[in-house]
Parts: sequence; structure tokens; C-alpha cells
Amino acid sequence: MPNPSFNSRKRISIHALPIFVSLFFSAIPHSALKIPPPLPILPLPSASQLQWQLSSMALFLHFGPNTFTDSEWGTGHASPSVFNPTLLNASQWVHVAKEAGFSRVILTAKHHDGFCLWPSEYTDYSVKASPWRDGKGDVVAELAAGAKEAGIALGLYLSPWDRHESCYGKTLEYNEFYIGQMTELLTRYGDIKEVWLDGAKGEGEKDMEYYFDAWFSLIHQLQPDAVIFSDAGPDTRWIGDEAGVAGSTCWSLFNRSNAVIGGTNPQYSQGGDPHGHDWVPAECDVSIRRGWFWHASQVPKSALELLDIYYKSAGRNCLLLLNVPPNSSGLISDEDIQALQEFKELRRSIFSNNLADKGLLTASSIRGGNDNYQFSPYNVFEESIYTYWAPEEDQRDWVLYLDLQESVSFNVLQVQEPIHMGQRIIKFHLEILSGGRWKNVISGTTVGYKRLLRFPTVQSQYLKLVIDMSRADPLISYMGLHMDRFSILSHASNTTSQIYVNGSQVLRQVPNKHSQTATV
Repeated sequence: MPNPSFNSRKRISIHALPIFVSLFFSAIPHSALKIPPPLPILPLPSASQLQWQLSSMALFLHFGPNTFTDSEWGTGHASPSVFNPTLLNASQWVHVAKEAGFSRVILTAKHHDGFCLWPSEYTDYSVKASPWRDGKGDVVAELAAGAKEAGIALGLYLSPWDRHESCYGKTLEYNEFYIGQMTELLTRYGDIKEVWLDGAKGEGEKDMEYYFDAWFSLIHQLQPDAVIFSDAGPDTRWIGDEAGVAGSTCWSLFNRSNAVIGGTNPQYSQGGDPHGHDWVPAECDVSIRRGWFWHASQVPKSALELLDIYYKSAGRNCLLLLNVPPNSSGLISDEDIQALQEFKELRRSIFSNNLADKGLLTASSIRGGNDNYQFSPYNVFEESIYTYWAPEEDQRDWVLYLDLQESVSFNVLQVQEPIHMGQRIIKFHLEILSGGRWKNVISGTTVGYKRLLRFPTVQSQYLKLVIDMSRADPLISYMGLHMDRFSILSHASNTTSQIYVNGSQVLRQVPNKHSQTATV
């Protein structure tokens, strides 16, 4: 029997159907439709460059005959018999790196002396001619196995300069020799995540040409996920010094055509290029000791020194490559391990607590409107580059306002950009509300993957992060406020007092007379 209730209803006219459908879809809230992200701004990092940048810190391992001869640059004439690290444990190196917060290790598979830490078939000047493991050892293999087991990325350095091989100086013959050795390293030991190169060639050394383009092509062919480091990239660049210090302005943008391996202007390397067409982020290399190889007479830098270097490298949009050389026993020394652990504890004490993350956030605008959570300002409390605050397009003001809900003391600002969308911010500053007035606390230039700024301790409940200039609409993936109780501030009594934060000069005007300003 037909349902009477159904039959009692009027049927919808087929002519009214388009109107009904139109009304139905127009009733769907507009906010239910996802807003596309802003257009990325070129250049952009590759997948391997992104993974490299996210790792933040790497451990360099200088090891070889120099470790036993108290040398930095070996002559290539030391007998292989000097190499005998009787307690060598590459897994210990990896464990030390991982425990200290480093996610990759890079080994000097061959330094300038030409001695190979693997049994190369192209030379007798290697571990196979040493008494270590009765000539059957392979340092690279042991490190590769340890790194794989620990989930640590592996990188290798193969020195272009070879002071042992007789073919060095004969351009074609030596480049063939070098490519042969590079092929061994990239096909025997699993995934290699970084190949570290330089243009090393001693003063007065034989005149010859390194075929870098051929080398780069081979590396990308054999290890497509590896980044290549050199003065000029192609994937990561040298910062221009061996102190681990980047420029206070540091772009990942770079023009490779303006750089020559072994002859790049250090100032250009330090700052990068806001108009650069290539994405070539910087790597800051520095040793925990005075030398690059282990020497019994040297002591490691203190944890506070390492912290200062961290601020000036990883805190300036770079990767920190810290050299920690194994000793003549084949182990990382206890005093170096202690310094690394204390360094880790300092970082944990400062950065594990974001003093801002319980605050209330508002923004000058939000892409897609104030109800769009996809680009909400609260994304800046998520520790991921893939969630971020985005302002509405074509705005003149780019500001994040923060109410901490109580007065809080802090002296470190952390800001991060979603670099997979390109590096954007040119200039920014932080203000606090004090005495009923907004006062400038600190100004910065580039941000990139991570920017850390230190300043004299301030206290406030209300603050705002202002983006002053940007290559495109600025995007912020993380914002943190922290308290560093360890960096030393020294004051000079002057009308404009100068404050040194472990060597970084900032300017602060006299309180109660002008607003406080600091720049680094």
C-alpha cells in the first residue's frame, strides 16, 4: 500500500529542481571549502635540502694518520703503520652524536694526506696497509653500519687534494682516479646523505683542474638523496669561516654563478643573496678543539662556548657542523663527551619550554578570514614547518599580537619560516607593552628555517611580532619565547649602553628616557 504521508506531500516540480539544487549548495558554509595555500616564492629547497635543514646539527669526524702524528695537514709520506686505533668503536661515535642531539655524522674518508679509511682498490695507501685489524679493517664500513643501526644519516668527505698519489697534478689521470674512489664510497656503504667537498689545494701545489661538474653529476647519479657541500654548492654552501659563525643576515638564496669553489668571497657566503636564483643554504663548520684532528695537548670548548656558536649558526638559518675528532685509541674522548652533554643540557634548559605557548594570539589578518583555522596564528605554537600563520593577501600590516595572560620574563626570541614555501622575511622586530607604551625590544633581518635572537631580559604580558619587510606575504611556522640564564651579559654605563651577548653587540638606550632597542 502506498505510504499516505508520502502521497500527501506535494511533489517537487522538475522545473524547480535547478533552483532547489542551487539553494542547497549555496546553503553550504563557504568556510567549509578549503583555502589553497599562498603561492610559493622561488627558489625552493629540494626534498634532500629540506631533510638536511631539518637535521639542524651534524658531527664532523676528522680521523686518520694525523691523529697519530700530532699533525693537521699530513704530508702523504707517513707510514701506514702509524694508523692503529686499537680500541676503535665507530658505534661509540654514533652513540655520542645521537645522545648529544646530532642527527648526522660526516667522516673524513680521505684527508689531504691521501690515506684512505677504507680498502680502496685504487691505492695501497689505506687501512689495508696498516696493522689495524691486521689490514682487514674498514672504518667507513663500521661507521656506516653503526649509523644505520642508530638511524643517523651518514656523510663522507673525500679530499680533492691528495699529497700521496703520484698522479696528482695530471688533470685527466687524477680526475679519473678521484672518480674511481668516489664511486667506491658511493656504491659500497648504503645510503649516503651528504658528500662534503672543498677546493683544497696547498699553496705552491701542482697546477691541475678539478672536474667538479663531473663529480657532482656522478654523486647525484649514484646517491640521488645526497646533498653536496662545497664553497659554491650545488646543494649546501660553506659559510666562509671555520669559526661556526654565520652573518646576522643569512639568506638560503644564492647565485652559484657568483661563486667559485676555493675562491668565493667570504662575505657573499656569509650573507647569501636576497636576489639569488638558487637555493643553497649555509653550513657552519667549527671544531670542538683548536685543531681539526685530535691532539693530546688540546682541550674542548666549554658548553657555553658551544651554546654561543649554536646561536650564531643554527640560530641564523644554518646547519651547525661541529667537528669532534676521535682520539688515537679510536674513541671520542671523555672530556669531549662531557662538553657535548653539557651543551645538550643547556639547549634543553633554554628551549624545551616555550613561554609563549599558553598565550592568546591574534593577528592583523588571517588568510581566508578570521574563522579559517587552516592558517590560524595558533599554528605558530606547533613545532612543524608544514603548519603556519598566513596573513590575508595585499595587506599593509603583518603583525602577531600575543597576550601571555600574566607578566613573563624572557630574553630569547625564536622565529621560523615554512621554508618549503621559500624564504620571505627581510626584516622584523619584537615589541612589548611597558608602562602603557609599545617599546621595541629586538630587531632582526632574515629568518629562514630558524632564527634565534638574544637580548637583555624583559618582562611583559603583552607583545607583538611585527614583520617590517618581506619578499612576499610573510609566513610564520613557529614563534617561541625563552629564558637563557647562561649567556653572559656585560654592561657599560653610557648614554647608549653597549651590551655584549657572548660577543654579539646590541644597543640599548637608557631606560625611562627612550624606548629600549636592541639589534643583532
